[in-house]
Amino acid sequence: TTSPPPGNRPGRFGLSARLLVLTILFGLLAEVLVYLPVVANYRRNWLSNRIASAITAALVLEAAPDGMVSDDLARQILASVGAKMVALKTDDSKRLLASSDMPPTVAIATDLRSLTAMEAIGDALDTLLAPRGRFIRVVGDAPMHGQYVEIVVDETPLQQGMYDFARRWLVITLAISTITASLIYLTLSLFIVRPMRRLTGAMMRFAADPEDEAGVIRASGRSDEIGVAEREFAAMQRQLHGMLQQKSRLAALGLAVSKINHDLRNMLAAAQLFSDRLTETDDPIVQRLAPKLIQTIGRAIAFCQSTLSYGRAQELPPDRRMIAVEAVVAEVRESAGLTASLAIDW
Repeated sequence: TTSPPPGNRPGRFGLSARLLVLTILFGLLAEVLVYLPVVANYRRNWLSNRIASAITAALVLEAAPDGMVSDDLARQILASVGAKMVALKTDDSKRLLASSDMPPTVAIATDLRSLTAMEAIGDALDTLLAPRGRFIRVVGDAPMHGQYVEIVVDETPLQQGMYDFARRWLVITLAISTITASLIYLTLSLFIVRPMRRLTGAMMRFAADPEDEAGVIRASGRSDEIGVAEREFAAMQRQLHGMLQQKSRLAALGLAVSKINHDLRNMLAAAQLFSDRLTETDDPIVQRLAPKLIQTIGRAIAFCQSTLSYGRAQELPPDRRMIAVEAVVAEVRESAGLTASLAIDW
């Protein structure tokens, strides 16, 4: 097949490449939109579990005689909670239930009671980027008569757990996104990109050689918009191909008619010369009929000339005017050979 002109060829960054790039971008965007809330939820659940353990420890400490426990038991409770300090706020006062020997310096505070989604995402990013060894204060709801429970925890285990969870979740989501994006890309490429390439190639081949019947596209029988476009384009190709074939046949016929008219014109020109010789005779009948013969041959020559000039027979527009009927009747009578000796009145 004839290759399309360079200006009409599709560029390197065609529909398939654009579809691939958009699929990757949308996949990464969906990954970010899902990844950050999941990591923020992991941090919130981790802190909520520490608050729950602190509540249990607070109940144990309050149940102790006179609310006092040994230092070893307090350290064990704090170790089980994973906190450096546990405090309980009641309606009357705020009580420090357990604390390490050296209370740490608190860097930031998080109140789980009023934590919003955007704040949770911001705190999660802050934890991931924070230096190791930082301590945070966490506040949560307290049961029964308490208003809230407050703990101070080391952020390093939370940060390490978030890193591990983030890596696992990233691998899983990337695998799911890759599979999903690949299936979407293959589906769109199979049902949209390839049919559009086929339709575009058919247009280019037909534009290069419209008279080639092999360039007419074969409709795939689809019922969607692409199938409608294929059928309409195939119908247009067949119609235009038929018109081009008819034009070629008419051109060949016009050429043949022009050749015939050329030869016929030469013959009629010779007949006109012979008719001119007839006007020189003294026979009255010949002198009367010769002008009509010359006039008829002249009209034939003019008709051949017009056909030869335009390649087709073309009648002149009618010339409407008043004429003498008697002269026309006499001409018809002489042309038909009806002499005055016949029993016909004129």
